[in-house]
Amino acid sequence: MRPTPRVRRARLDPSVREAREVVGMYGDPDTTWGICVELRLADAQDTVAMAGRVADLCDREPHLGTPPAVVRHDEDGWPDARRDVASAPYGATSPLLRLALSDDGTRLLVGAHHGVVDGLGLLSIAGAASGRELRTRARGIGDRAAPHGFVVSSLRRLGEALADPPARFTGSGEPGSVSEDLTAITRPRVDRGTAHLARAVLALHEDAGRSRRRPVVVIGASRRVVDLPEPDRQTAYLRLRVRPGTDRDALAPVIAGLRPEPDFPETSAGGAAPLAVRLLRNRLGATAMLSNLGLVEGDGVVSLAMYPASSGPRSVAVGLASSSATTTVSVRTRRHEFDEAEHAWLVAGVVERFFG
Repeated sequence: MRPTPRVRRARLDPSVREAREVVGMYGDPDTTWGICVELRLADAQDTVAMAGRVADLCDREPHLGTPPAVVRHDEDGWPDARRDVASAPYGATSPLLRLALSDDGTRLLVGAHHGVVDGLGLLSIAGAASGRELRTRARGIGDRAAPHGFVVSSLRRLGEALADPPARFTGSGEPGSVSEDLTAITRPRVDRGTAHLARAVLALHEDAGRSRRRPVVVIGASRRVVDLPEPDRQTAYLRLRVRPGTDRDALAPVIAGLRPEPDFPETSAGGAAPLAVRLLRNRLGATAMLSNLGLVEGDGVVSLAMYPASSGPRSVAVGLASSSATTTVSVRTRRHEFDEAEHAWLVAGVVERFFG
């Protein structure tokens, strides 16, 4: 009998290893950690020129890994392209950046592993890909310190997970599905920000009236204090835990005064950290994850949408971004947790309460 051939495992690319270590102790070992920004541009982009600009960027910034190809998609294939760029798993040797361009060259998808860049870092890559400076009026928290160190904070979160886990949006989902749903709604620009978005999410959860647990909203923040972001990761997280019925006008100063969560060690502890997190997965996470790119200024940017990473059970990731003329709210969910109708209900509810 001939021996069974050994299956050769792909050798892990150093940049991929680094990206995985960055998120190795975060709250959801089952997510792909993909984030995505979608731009609609006034002028058509050239595939070859775009690929060259991103290759030059990857050469200057080695942590971004291997330069990706620019893949063209027609209108019918665009929803699948958005899903792939945002949520397809990252392999051992695959590029950590992803680029997709519509057939007419006016719609651009830029994706990345969250261990490489944060939302504003992704905006910087989108600017490099499209050949323009993309500046934002969003401001980070600077060097604001966490109230506790990582170990103390982890013990507090563990106690909370056991005694008082966060409320969830309910959904039946489609068991076994590996698909995600990503929807963006664009309206004429409104002068509303993170506090309004948080209130919209909390109001929708309260109106659903299906949980006695307190909701928790995690807000992706940045430590940047300049308007032109770099293609890197300067992430901070704010954790908002409020009582039902909190007034929106009272929410803004509460968010402004939040202290960040402590930085996570950049390690997976040899695989032990994801295993430990998986054991408590159903009691960790948050009701929703929010990410706001702010008002983005750049020549020819008609609109843009941000899709944060999905993380935690029944994850509802909500993005916000504005151009000079538009504001876009986006919602991202996983199909095995929320089916198409439940996803559509979440989108309609958040949008109605944010723009209404």
